[in-house]
Amino acid sequence: MSVTIVGTVALDTIETPVGKHERILGGSATFAGTAASIFSNTSLVSIVGKDFPQSHIDYFKNRNINIDGIEMAEGNTFHWSGYYKDDMNQAYTVATELNVLLDFDPVVPESAKNTKIAFLANVDPVLQKKAIEQFNSPDLVILDSMNFWIENNVEQLKDTLKLVDVLIINDQEIRLLTGIKNIIEAMPKILEMGPKRIIVKKGEHGSIMFNGKDYFICPAFPLEKLVDPTGAGDSFAGGFSGYLAQADNLDEETFKKAVIVGALVSSFTVQGFSLETLKNLTKDQLNEKYEKLKNFTTFPNKI
Repeated sequence: MSVTIVGTVALDTIETPVGKHERILGGSATFAGTAASIFSNTSLVSIVGKDFPQSHIDYFKNRNINIDGIEMAEGNTFHWSGYYKDDMNQAYTVATELNVLLDFDPVVPESAKNTKIAFLANVDPVLQKKAIEQFNSPDLVILDSMNFWIENNVEQLKDTLKLVDVLIINDQEIRLLTGIKNIIEAMPKILEMGPKRIIVKKGEHGSIMFNGKDYFICPAFPLEKLVDPTGAGDSFAGGFSGYLAQADNLDEETFKKAVIVGALVSSFTVQGFSLETLKNLTKDQLNEKYEKLKNFTTFPNKI
């Protein structure tokens, strides 16, 4: 009943039409780890600098997130600065300061090597593969990636995909990785690369999961309030991974529920900056929203 997440812990400066916040807690491992810890024991593997606030360290500890795998290095923490325009469908980067992330060499601690679920968040696929090889036969290896690695290190990404059970990417990334515009046509091509299933995120239009035979389509929860989309995809993956880790078995129904959980978790994330809404999220709140989503998507018996 454990998840280990390899990814970034960062300080973000973000501006949206709702407001601006400087050097707030962010990073793929931060969002995914917070989401996963709602359901299961969670460990993080990452790197931060000497400027990383003690209050953030205390947050992880108070949440019982294992940070044995977070290296405290000389220099400054990875810092991303960006903004969103009115529709908030795309992030615009102002600056990317890699800082200590340039020296990130993931070391999975002994306390996390026997994890049930290994989630490799968005980092260099070379590092993702290196981390995967340090685990002791996890039940599932889940991987996220992005267009930068597809465009600049696709062969290494394909090599890493051979070790992966579930790939989570968005609709633009699957088109880029396969060269196929129709994502339904593209999904089987991904499975030929190694993964046993793929989940394609489509933002406000939900997600599609394919296991080689069957599709499962999950809508996004309709929201009136959107504050900051940063971390939505990472919290989706974290909720998905955490739910699978606490499950008694990994049958198809469990995977479907995990996708729904990921969608619901991310719907809370986007309603605040950083972890404002995510860190206090409870299973009761998720169950309440689940019932609403179920009612939204229930079909009549006949047409």
